[in-house]
Amino acid sequence: MRTSLALIIVAATVTLHGQAPAPASRQADQAPTFRTGVDVITVDVAAVDSSGRPVLDLRAPDFIVKIDGQPRRVVSVETVTFDAAAVRQQQAAEPFESFFTTNQSAPNSRLIVLAVDQLNIQPGSVRQLLQAASRFLDTLSPLDRVAFFAYPEPGVSIDFTTDRARIRKAMETTVGAAQRFESKFNIGLFEAIQSILKSDEVMLNKVIGRECRRMSGQALDECVRQLMSEMAQMVNRVREDRVRSVTGLENLLEGLATVDAPKALIMMSEGLIVNDVSDVDGIVRAASRAQASVNVLMMDVARGSDIARGPVMPPTMTEDRDLQTNGLRDLAAASRGTLFNVFGTGATIFERLASELSAYYLIGVEEDPGDRNDRAHRIDVEVRRQGVTLRSRRAFILARPRSMPPTERLTELLRAPFGVAEVPLRATTFAIQDETSSKVRLLLAADVDQAGSRPTEYTIGWTLIDSDGRVAASGGEKTQLTPSRAGGSGALEFRAQALVDPGVYSLRLGVIDPTGRRGALVREVNAWKMAGEDFAVADLVVGALPQAGQVVLATVEPQLEGDIAAVVELYASNPEAFGTATVTFEIAQTADSPALVTTPADIVTAGRTTARAAQAVIGARALPPGRYVVRARITRDRTPAGLLTRPFVLNASSSPPAALPIAPPIAIPPFDRTLTLAPALISDFLSTLERRSPALKSALTEARAGRYTAGALEALSEGDQDVAAFLRGLDFYIKGQFEQAGTQLNVSAGPRREFFPGAFFLGGAYAALGRDRDAAAVWQMAIGSDARPSLVYQMFADSRFRDGQPQSVVDVLLPAWQKTPADDGIGKRLGTALTMTGKHAEALPVFEAYLTRHPDEQEVLLAAIQAQYEAATRAKVGLSAGERSRLSSWVRAYSGPQRALVDRYVEALR
Repeated sequence: MRTSLALIIVAATVTLHGQAPAPASRQADQAPTFRTGVDVITVDVAAVDSSGRPVLDLRAPDFIVKIDGQPRRVVSVETVTFDAAAVRQQQAAEPFESFFTTNQSAPNSRLIVLAVDQLNIQPGSVRQLLQAASRFLDTLSPLDRVAFFAYPEPGVSIDFTTDRARIRKAMETTVGAAQRFESKFNIGLFEAIQSILKSDEVMLNKVIGRECRRMSGQALDECVRQLMSEMAQMVNRVREDRVRSVTGLENLLEGLATVDAPKALIMMSEGLIVNDVSDVDGIVRAASRAQASVNVLMMDVARGSDIARGPVMPPTMTEDRDLQTNGLRDLAAASRGTLFNVFGTGATIFERLASELSAYYLIGVEEDPGDRNDRAHRIDVEVRRQGVTLRSRRAFILARPRSMPPTERLTELLRAPFGVAEVPLRATTFAIQDETSSKVRLLLAADVDQAGSRPTEYTIGWTLIDSDGRVAASGGEKTQLTPSRAGGSGALEFRAQALVDPGVYSLRLGVIDPTGRRGALVREVNAWKMAGEDFAVADLVVGALPQAGQVVLATVEPQLEGDIAAVVELYASNPEAFGTATVTFEIAQTADSPALVTTPADIVTAGRTTARAAQAVIGARALPPGRYVVRARITRDRTPAGLLTRPFVLNASSSPPAALPIAPPIAIPPFDRTLTLAPALISDFLSTLERRSPALKSALTEARAGRYTAGALEALSEGDQDVAAFLRGLDFYIKGQFEQAGTQLNVSAGPRREFFPGAFFLGGAYAALGRDRDAAAVWQMAIGSDARPSLVYQMFADSRFRDGQPQSVVDVLLPAWQKTPADDGIGKRLGTALTMTGKHAEALPVFEAYLTRHPDEQEVLLAAIQAQYEAATRAKVGLSAGERSRLSSWVRAYSGPQRALVDRYVEALR
């Protein structure tokens, strides 16, 4: 197909505006905590045994829940579990979701945050613990999204992603930022706090007596002054660090609160010094709003806090460590978490966390009208069973309902780095080189709402955020969306495009429907550099065949029937690089499975010297309906240069079976003139002449001696122009002079092709000239109702196949096969024609008869298996025992190159 498919442009108006929202992330799961229905509050609670293993068999009567000290009825209890092995199996079976992003909840998926309190960690001391955290990532489900933050700012920040390599790279750059407090005295933190903040005269005198001993007079006064100054500085440093650390964690949790889903936050610190428990109230409230359980890993500090470290051990080392521990213990206990003391690498703690995070309960509790007042409410959860430890938060906050204009709600959606699933969304992106600049043109395609949704006006916005958190492009509009498939059976389609510099971006897409339902997702986008490269490729685009003057549209997951259009653009700074480039398109079940269909691409110009388009029409009508991928294999100098993949859904064809212009399931050979010149065949035709004209003895004698021109002259002298024309035409035919042969044989055959020998070779002359339609017409008229040589049926069928007229083959060969069912040349072609015209059930006995005599002929086995699949699926009935046995024998015998396709048929039938 030479029609250009390469202009992959979506029609969209793009407005570049907007403010930079929070850092990017992938969509979060929507399993709710504190999500309210009409009268139910949902509380997330973890229950573990003494070894940290989840307890999974608790029921509603096992729980006691009090809110603000008053008992509340437990309405429901749901167990939520996560199985990483099951997810890996599921991904192997359903790999398509990697090609697009959805905001719909994925099973067995969690949000996990690794946070480093870098202000309270000595430089370098967190290295071993982060190495253990890196190994912990390997135990998670592939669908689990992990974020990493080192707080307070400035610190590395990686939002939720399934890219473990990004998280590991971020952890490698985190070292800790605690600063040593240089002092001429050896003062403990506990001493300084008691003396300065608590005005403890006894403690102050004790420190003075130790640090200013043997001093008197002016020296003692100066020592006391310096001592008091350093203790005040120490207390101020502690206060400043606490404020910065607490504020950093609160800000982190407030950012996490924008998604309605539970999260597990694993915080690493050497300690947090607070005056009292109220200092962490803000963190506890933020954790409640964020639905985050906070597990604290407190690292061992052999000599106390670095802020108080001097040349000798602090005099109140134990008390100092208690100060650091108490703040973290209060924080963890109030936030549905646990404080873990880390000794060594911390590997065993991460193993326990992996176990504890593998399950939790969602407890539905009756809601009281006074709960929803934007205030913190104390919640106490107990369990009646012995030996079970509960992890539950101590407070929750329910916001009052508030109304916002759609534009403000959309802005809020786009600022949040998480997904919202009230309106289902799927989105993908395509990167191609801009024609007029060095920028990358990103094409956005999205499916909005459920399949079958009616055309509706949505408020839609999107932003592209670069790696520095700046808005690179954005758009927003209120628009009417229509279904992606004719008849309204698909989801609603949205498309947009943007020009950006090469780089990695975060795409955020948000929609609001007229009823106020929201949908949002986040997708990581790689706009790789294509301009000025030695050789580069764009994204692969797959779609339906475009109408004349139209283009192949970029869609999330095309819903297709029959033939498929595939296009990928190639770029090179030197046009000569295209000379050795080849592209082959394949259809397969998954990205890694064997090819079911293979089609070479045409490489055509794409509007400029530095670009080409590799395009092809791939025949997929022989495939069972289902989900597939198209692969584009790109080579240069016979060396692999790229492999691109895109998914699509193949639907059952709505066309009548007889109207399917599918290719023959067996190879159709080109016309072979030598078959028509077999001596026995020519001898039979000369015998026909003898019976027709017994008086032409001299002419036939010359002809049997191979002197056809002499025989023609003899026949002419006897007045038989038809025989003379036949012999003269045969002579031209043998010599390869097909135009002259056709002229003579046309006379010999007669207007109704009643003289069969003349019609036979006349058809051969036309076929040798490539005039298959004329050849088949001559042979079909000459065959009539008489028994003819098997060869003429085969040549007739092959010409009709080459001309794309399988129904004519059925009309002629079916009566012939019924008379001679053992004629395998006729049977093989009849079965082929029947399958091509959709008569699969009728083809089966023809193939079965053929395969009893040729049980190992691979292409006929494949055609028979395909016919059995089509017959069963079109009739929508299961196979009988006999059909199953027959199919099994064919499948066992098949060992050809289409084994993957055969297995697909068997799987579909099963």
